[in-house]
Amino acid sequence: MTGDCNRGMMRKRVLMGKRGMGKRGLFYIYVSSLFLLIIMSVFFISGEYKFTDRQDIMETRVLAINDFLKDIEFDSKRVMYVAGFRSLIALEDYISQKGSYLNDTEELFRVAFFNGTVNGTQVDVLLNSSYSDYLVRLKVLAQRIGIDIDVNVTNIMLYHDSPWSIKIVIFSDVYVNDTRGLAEWVFQKNYTTTVPLQNIRDPIYSVGTYGKVPNTIRMPNGTDFVDSSDNDTTVLQLHLNNSYYMENTKAPSFIMRLSGNFSPSPYGIESLVYVPELDVQEVSYSSDKSIVDYIFFTNITGYSARACNVQNMPAWFTIDLNHTSDYEVDDLNFTTC
Repeated sequence: MTGDCNRGMMRKRVLMGKRGMGKRGLFYIYVSSLFLLIIMSVFFISGEYKFTDRQDIMETRVLAINDFLKDIEFDSKRVMYVAGFRSLIALEDYISQKGSYLNDTEELFRVAFFNGTVNGTQVDVLLNSSYSDYLVRLKVLAQRIGIDIDVNVTNIMLYHDSPWSIKIVIFSDVYVNDTRGLAEWVFQKNYTTTVPLQNIRDPIYSVGTYGKVPNTIRMPNGTDFVDSSDNDTTVLQLHLNNSYYMENTKAPSFIMRLSGNFSPSPYGIESLVYVPELDVQEVSYSSDKSIVDYIFFTNITGYSARACNVQNMPAWFTIDLNHTSDYEVDDLNFTTC
């Protein structure tokens, strides 16, 4: 009887012990799970912050490089303008010294523009101003801010977009790489600028007067040359005395003048030669030619019939009949010679 009671008491303690262990185990599991959850939350939140930070850094860097590329486009146009203008000056200087026109104007311009040389010789006006000089400076600047850039110029074109200016276009392949390895760009880009021709010397005068009487391209204030009410030629004489230029599709363009091509052009310009200045500089010339520049200084034919003894104009003023209406000489009295 007593043994049975003892066994019963022991069974009760065992059951109670199991129940106690079960409650403590659940508590331990709960606490451990909660602790693990906190650790995981901290880990993921920290990881998310790190990811967000990296993403922000990449975005900021990409925007910075993109702004750098925009700056290149602006700077490139400025450099092209300077190099283009100075290249035209260099080519005209070469013509004046050589006393003859260019054989391959576009190629000589490309070399001068990119390398700063004419016929293999470095010219002072392009020293540190050529486009290749700019690309070297650009690469150095880019490396300072952690960017590697290569601009491969594949072609350079020039053409008239008006009688008074020349458009320059650079075709290039561009490679840009962030040295941190965040991003890179590979693309083709055309850069353009327009160079005005005003104040650049006319090669026709340089060749025709052996460099003694240069004439820079200047536009007139007006082209209403003769006041028909009283045949006043004041404006025409002002135009003549200053050898101003005017548009005329009968005349060659400036690019054509560099090559000694005197054919008509939609972008043609012309001036009237102020003959007394040739006398002062002892430049020989034929008095039997029209004083329109590309006729006066060349052997071009088809302009032999001229207006002479023009009313209210100097005795040496003589102009071909193809141009009398352009300068409103038709409104004046003259004799045909």
